[in-house]
Amino acid sequence: MPQCLTANPTYLEVESLETGDSAYTVRVNAAAPSLTVIFVPPTLRDPTGAPISTGSVTGVTVYPTGPVCGTNQIVFTTDHLNTEYTVTLTYTEPPRIDTVGPPLDTPTKSPKFKPLTSCPPSAP
Repeated sequence: MPQCLTANPTYLEVESLETGDSAYTVRVNAAAPSLTVIFVPPTLRDPTGAPISTGSVTGVTVYPTGPVCGTNQIVFTTDHLNTEYTVTLTYTEPPRIDTVGPPLDTPTKSPKFKPLTSCPPSAP
């Protein structure tokens, strides 16, 4: 089950995003009225973990409309409480050393987010 997001901003790696029926909880309330989620593009790494090349997040859309989207981010506020949003990310994979030219496809991921005033209790 996806985690509860409380840090502002929160950085989420595109490759590790969970999709499906469960939603990420986004905690927004009077003390913290907005939370920005920044999507981190995929990175190709060498065997030591050092980055070789990085892809990009090329678009963020949301349904239903409400939260403000940027090229690689979305902002949830207390105006969006108790509604589940499906966020569609368009991104490119990092270029590989053995390929020439731009990537042939632009994959997408569609995780769900639900702003609430507090994090739900953890399952035992």
